[in-house]
Amino acid sequence: MKFRNIQIYTMLFATAFLFGCASKPVGESFVKQDTAADTDKARVFIYKNKRLYGSAFSWLITEGDTELAVMSTNTYFVFDSTPKMLTLKADLRSTPTYFPTSPLGVVMDTIGAANAHETNSKIKLEELHTFSASPGTTYYFRLEFKHDVVSSPQPYLVAVSEEDALKEMQGTRLALLEH
Repeated sequence: MKFRNIQIYTMLFATAFLFGCASKPVGESFVKQDTAADTDKARVFIYKNKRLYGSAFSWLITEGDTELAVMSTNTYFVFDSTPKMLTLKADLRSTPTYFPTSPLGVVMDTIGAANAHETNSKIKLEELHTFSASPGTTYYFRLEFKHDVVSSPQPYLVAVSEEDALKEMQGTRLALLEH
């Protein structure tokens, strides 16, 4: 009986220690007065709001091959661009989940956690949106995705009006480029 209790406590401890999520480090809270674009550049806002569905996913966002930010739930990112054709892309960043159900599972999950640094080492960018950025214009996009039980989530951007975007971005925090 005592050995069984040790097993249960070991599995509970390992579960608490090994369990991860896809949230990433974030910066400052969104401030409305930061939205105006310079007259010679375009300003682009991308945000992922508080929707519960998909909250476990984080995305590396790029403009062409330039990495911009890793976005998770309730984050935003803003960047300025010279007037040109912009191609925004994304790559799913995943965090392994560990939930041992036996003493052997504890050992296997610990080994898996030690090798998890390779989880996001390969970047496979998917095109989100291509558009012509005009000088003096501010663009707002909400990051969403389609998901089914068979395949990985497919990200896409939804163009949003300034009024709606500013409401939805309240309480979001700046996404940082740490992955």
